[in-house]
Amino acid sequence: MQTSLTALVCLMLTAPAFAQDAIQLPLFDGALVLTAEAGLRQDVREADGALLDFWRPVTFGPAEKPIGGRMDCKLGGVRQDYSDALFDVRQRYRDSRRAREQSGLEDESDDYAEDGRVRRLEVTGRANEPHRHYVLTFLAMRADPYLYDIRLNCEFRHLADPGDETDYAAIMRQYVDIAVPIADPAAVPANSDLPES
Repeated sequence: MQTSLTALVCLMLTAPAFAQDAIQLPLFDGALVLTAEAGLRQDVREADGALLDFWRPVTFGPAEKPIGGRMDCKLGGVRQDYSDALFDVRQRYRDSRRAREQSGLEDESDDYAEDGRVRRLEVTGRANEPHRHYVLTFLAMRADPYLYDIRLNCEFRHLADPGDETDYAAIMRQYVDIAVPIADPAAVPANSDLPES
């Protein structure tokens, strides 16, 4: 299946503080790309859906004395008909917040970005029993007549005590990387040299 792309508009949530080799996992016929050094535990990908379970090695702290850890992540997403309600990731998060609190999740900070047809909300927080820190990403990409709806949930597991002053949100956001090419087949010339997926 040929995927036509008018522009490679990449929403790179952040770049790792320490260089790591990356693998690319094209999702949804190339409409979404997960870039990461990752160990896959589950990989189910189809044209209109994806379910991945993977882990990422994490390095943080000072360069002269780095601390090792890992992020355990689950990604689920579907391609469905577009609707304004599904595209409003902030409202969808607000709708889920009470249930999250009741389940023991303490959301502490959020970061929202919008770039034309892509909306992304990252929510970081912590929970107990067991004690853990997490980052939840809501990502919606509009590609008429469809909407790509992604949830990425990662938990940070450190192998050594980072100390009381550790900014867990800053560490976790360095390791949540999603590239989003924007699809618009109608605007691409017939002789386009864009790649196939």
